[in-house]
Order: sequence, then structure tokens, then C-alpha cells
Amino acid sequence: MNTIDYQQKFNSDFSELFTKRLKEDEDFGCELWSAIANVHWFHDDDEAKTACGRSFRGAGSLIASMLGKGTYIDWYCSGPYCTVSDYIAETMASRGWQYVLLDTEDN
Repeated sequence: MNTIDYQQKFNSDFSELFTKRLKEDEDFGCELWSAIANVHWFHDDDEAKTACGRSFRGAGSLIASMLGKGTYIDWYCSGPYCTVSDYIAETMASRGWQYVLLDTEDN
């Protein structure tokens, strides 16, 4: 039985889909940070509905890793958290990803 690590798949798909544009336009990193900071992403094929996404620091680390320079602090709070643009939502949906915003009132 093949077990898919959906967090790893999320990271891979996210990086594959957006790294090229990020390297062409570093300001796009703010939009990317907003789309994964305190946002739960779920894959359509995952019956367990594993929540994938990142904390504020984790989101910053992923952006820095994709860019190949800097650290999480360069991206930390670089945009409004829990904000997924139509472009990112549609692009991720093309790979089977849907999102749910976390309750921000308690954060």
C-alpha cells in the first residue's frame, strides 16, 4: 500500500507551482506567505483530510527556501495572514488542493 505524505506533497506542489514566479518577482513572496500562514490546505485525494500549511515562521521559511536566500524573518508577517488570492487558489486547485481559513479571532 502506498502512503502519501500530504504535507510533503503540499510543500512540493507549492514550490513547483510558484518558485519560478517568485524568483522573477520577489514581491510575490508576500502573497505566497499570506496564502499559507494559518491556512489549512487539503488535498482532494486525501480521505483523512490532512491539514497542510504553515505557521507564520514556517511560511517564511518555505518562501526563503523557495527563493534560495534569506531566512523566515525576511518574510515573517510580510502580508495579511489567512488571505488566499484567487490566483493562488486556482493554481493550487489545478493540483487538487482546497483551503480553509483558520479561525483568526482566537489568534
